[in-house]
Formats: sequence, structure tokens, C-alpha cells
Amino acid sequence: MQGSPAPERLDWKGPVVRSFRAHPSALHDIREFVRGLGEDEHIGVDALDDLVLAVSEACANAIIHTNSPTVEVACRFSSQAVEVRVRDAGVFRRKVPVPELGGTGRGIPMMMAVMDEVAITEGSSRRPGTLVRLVKRTDSAST
Repeated sequence: MQGSPAPERLDWKGPVVRSFRAHPSALHDIREFVRGLGEDEHIGVDALDDLVLAVSEACANAIIHTNSPTVEVACRFSSQAVEVRVRDAGVFRRKVPVPELGGTGRGIPMMMAVMDEVAITEGSSRRPGTLVRLVKRTDSAST
């Protein structure tokens, strides 16, 4: 957070929202949706690649780990950052990642490594619907 403005104070455009079927075959369409919007907004290649990777992982988690029928992807842009919110109708299940055993559990740490901000609002059995908020700064100060 090295002195950058909070994303809530930025002059945001959007959001552009689209729902996708919660099926692995939708991941290609999700990546193309995010990449197309980022290219339209002239996001740098490196930042856009990081964003597409993180969004794809968040959506894959929603598809694989919930019984949600759809995944909603909302993108908004400012001159300094891009924010993507991935929402499902499922229940968040906490797991301890053990990648060295060949299992799953690398997704959230990977998202945190490539994004400037990652926030997860966990869906529960009482309040289903997990929200993953991803922010990538695109201004020259973040490079």
C-alpha cells in the first residue's frame, strides 16, 4: 500500500458485469471477457496478464468448490487501478494449503502474489455467496 490512494477514492468507471455458467468450460470465456475489457482500457500487458490469471483462479475456485449455478464477474476501471469482483452463491470452505503433497490450495496465495489487493468475503451456510475482490494498480507508481 506504499502511499497509494485507496481504490474507493479513485474515479471509477463501470462496473461492467457479466454472469457465467459455473462450469470449467466457462473459464475461457471469463478470461476473454476480462482481457477484452482490460485491452479496451489500455491496461499494460503485465498488469493485465496478472489480472486475468487471478480472476481465472478465483472463478475456478468458485466453480470447483461450490455448487453455485453461476459466477458473476464485475470489472471497473480507473486511471490508476482495475478492480474485479468475483461472486458466487456458494459456501466458502477453509482449507490449509499443502502444495508439497500434490494437492490443491495454491490459488489464494497465487492471487495474493500477483494482485495489489485481495479480499475475500466468505459465504456461509447461513449467508451463501462468496465474494472475491481483486485490485491491480495500473499507474506507473506500481511498476
